[in-house]
Amino acid sequence: MSEIARSAAPSGRLPLLDALRGVAALSVVFHHEAPLYGTPGLFPRAYLAVDFFFMLSGFVLTLAFEPKLRGSLGAGDFMVRRVARLWPVLAVGVLIGAGWRLSVGLTGQLWLLTLSGLTLWPIMRGTGGIFQLNGPQWSLAYEVLANAVHALVLRRLNSRLLLGFVLACAGVLAWCAYAWGSVGLGDTGRNWWGGFARVGFGYGLGVWMGRQFAAGRAPVSPVAAWAGGLLLPLTLFSLPWWPLGVVAGDLLAGFAVFPVALWCAAHVALHGGALKIADGLGRLSYPAYAIHGPVLIWGASLAHGHGAQAGWIRPLTLVAVLALAGLLAISPLAHGIPVRRKG
Repeated sequence: MSEIARSAAPSGRLPLLDALRGVAALSVVFHHEAPLYGTPGLFPRAYLAVDFFFMLSGFVLTLAFEPKLRGSLGAGDFMVRRVARLWPVLAVGVLIGAGWRLSVGLTGQLWLLTLSGLTLWPIMRGTGGIFQLNGPQWSLAYEVLANAVHALVLRRLNSRLLLGFVLACAGVLAWCAYAWGSVGLGDTGRNWWGGFARVGFGYGLGVWMGRQFAAGRAPVSPVAAWAGGLLLPLTLFSLPWWPLGVVAGDLLAGFAVFPVALWCAAHVALHGGALKIADGLGRLSYPAYAIHGPVLIWGASLAHGHGAQAGWIRPLTLVAVLALAGLLAISPLAHGIPVRRKG
C-alpha cells in the first residue's frame, strides 16, 4: 500500500486519489477490527482495498518514476528509494507486534518473527499469516516485489505487451479466486500463491493506466470524474449486498469498478478545505495501514482479558490507531530514510 508521489501528475497533485487512499486504508482498519470482537463490521469485504492499493501504486509510480527509469535512474537506486521510504513506519508496526507478544508471554521464536518482519521476508510454513507480527504487511512485501519487477521488466515492455501481461495475470487471478473462494489471497501460508496474481494484475494495470494518463488519453468531465471516483467507497461498503456470489463480486470490483474509480478520481481537482482534507487522509493512510494490525490485536487482547472494561477499551483502541498513525504521519519517519538521489 504505497503513498502517492506528490510530483506524480503534471499538476503535481492527484488529490482525490489521496482521499480515496485514506478512505480505503480506514476501511481495512475496520475490516480487521470487527472480527477481533466477533462482529461483522461495516466493511467485511474491505480486503479488496489491497487490490486498489496495488493498482494505485503502479499508477502513481509510473507517473513519478518511469521516465527516470528509462533515463538516468537505475533499478537498484529506485529500489533503495522505495524501501527507504516504506521501511521506517513499517518497522514501527513490527516492533508493536513484537511488544504485544512479549506482553502476553508468546516469546517462542520471537527473534525470527521480528527479523522476518523487519526484512520483509515471509515465513511460509504452516497455515497462519506469512508475517505473524504485523499481518497486513504481506501486501507491502508483494508491492516491493512489484516495484522490482517494474524497474527490471515492466518499464521495458511497450503498452501492448504490458496489457497482455495484465490480461494473463487477470486470468490467473480469476482461477485463483474460484479455487480459493474469494480474491482475499496472499496473506497466509495457505494462499500465498494467489498474491502473485493479485499484485501482477493490479500493479500492472496501474502501470498501463499511468502511461495512458500521462499521454492525456480519455479525459473525463468533472461530473463524471466525481461520480466515478466515489465508486470506490460505495463499493467497499455495499459489496456484501450485491446480488452476486463472493467470487463474482470480488472480480467485478477488481476488474471493472476499481479501474474506473481510479481513472475518474485522477481527473478531479480539489481546492481549499477539500484539498486539505484529501491531503490529510492521504498522509494518514500509510501509517494507519502499517501499524493498525498489531495495535488492534493488542487492544482486543486487553479487552478480552478485562471484560468489565471491554466497552471502553475497544473504542480507545481505534483512537490509538488513528492517534499513532497521525503522529507517524507528521514525524520524520513518514519521509523514510534519507538517501542520496541520483536521478
